[in-house]
Formats: sequence, C-alpha cells, structure tokens
Amino acid sequence: MDTNNIPNIEPKIDALTATKMLEDIFDESNVTPNTVPVEALAGYDDFERARFLPQRILLIAVIILWLLLPLMFFAPKYEISQVRMNEQNLPVYTVEVTSHMPVRAVEALLNGESIQIYAKDSKTYAVEPSSNGTLEIRVTALNKQTTVRSVEVTAVDDMGPKLVSSRMDDSRVYLQMAENGTGINYESIYAIGAESGDIVRPESYNKETGTIVFQFPKERMDIYIPDKRGNALHLSMQMQ
Repeated sequence: MDTNNIPNIEPKIDALTATKMLEDIFDESNVTPNTVPVEALAGYDDFERARFLPQRILLIAVIILWLLLPLMFFAPKYEISQVRMNEQNLPVYTVEVTSHMPVRAVEALLNGESIQIYAKDSKTYAVEPSSNGTLEIRVTALNKQTTVRSVEVTAVDDMGPKLVSSRMDDSRVYLQMAENGTGINYESIYAIGAESGDIVRPESYNKETGTIVFQFPKERMDIYIPDKRGNALHLSMQMQ
C-alpha cells in the first residue's frame, strides 16, 4: 500500500464524547471526576487571548510612543538662498525645507517687520524683500519646534541716480548722471517751476552717456530724476 497518498486527517472528538472519555478515565484511575466542563477547557485559549489583549495593545502603544518620542524634539532644517531678481528688480529668496517633519508655519520678517512669504509647495517657499536689511526666516515644524535663521539683503536698489557733473552752454543746462542700480527712468524726468508751478520736461537726453539737457530756466526749478525703482534725485536749478 502506498502510504504517501493517504491524506493527513486529524481526529476530531465532539465535546460530549470527550466528557464521557474523561469520566471513564477518572473512574479507572480513582481520581475525583473533572468538574470543569470540556467546553470551558476548549475555550480557555480564547479566554486567555481576550484577557491579555488590552495589555498587549497598551504595550504596543507604549513602544510606538517611545519610538516617536525623539521626533518631538527635532528642529526643522532649511536653506535660504537668493535665486533671481523679479520684474520689479527685487531679489527673490527661496526657503528650502530639508527635514522630513511636516511644516506647521513659515514666517518672514524684514528688519523686524512681518512681510509676505509665498508657499510654492509643502517644502519650498519664496519671499521678495522690498528693501535692504536683515531678512529673518522662522520655520515651525508640526512638533512646534522652531528654527530661526537670517540673511543680509543688499541687492535692493534703494538709492536714486547720482549727479556726476553739470555745465551750462548756449542757454542750456547739461546734467551728467550715473545710476548703478535699476537704471534711470528717462521718460519720467521732469522739473517744476517754484513760482509758476509749470512742469517742464527735458529738452533731450542720451541713455548711452547719461546726459540730460534742460533749457535754462527763467525761475527756480526743482528737477526730479527717478530710477526704475522709484528712487529719485532732487536738484534745484536757478538763474544767477
């Protein structure tokens, strides 16, 4: 006979037969009969599992909290860098969060005053300071740990054009200008008569040389020469 093909079948005894077998065994052995129902013995394992289930759950929770505890003290990490100048000739700084802890809040302060900061995604932010000074970035993680870093902003053009020289020739005044920032806004140059209030535009200007030409005024004139950021040089011109 090929015993390899005989299926492995575990014998099963119902509770009634098991109880009768135990009683016979106790009688033959002169032992006090079993008073615990077989059904109770069969369910003892389930009872034990149910009894210790809350403790096991509590133990697992304690282990998880113990593993997560260091995360409660991790401070966020990030990098600040200037990436470009925008259309208004303002520097654009990015804040790249490198830590894995989710971010709760990101704040930007310029010289102690809060300014707007834009979220490009959950890890990248951008800020455009409108003046020079100390830019402070505060990043707060989900665990309420905060990291504060600062950079000095120096790229904002906050100086107006400069007068290099001036001369008068043929009833005209020639102003030689220089502007190393955003450049002179020649189309917006004007002068105002101190008494008449008349607005006078330059007779001509040369963007290549920075030369501005006015007709010599008959009264004192206040001249305003702005750059493309709105910074303006104020000059007074008067006939001697």
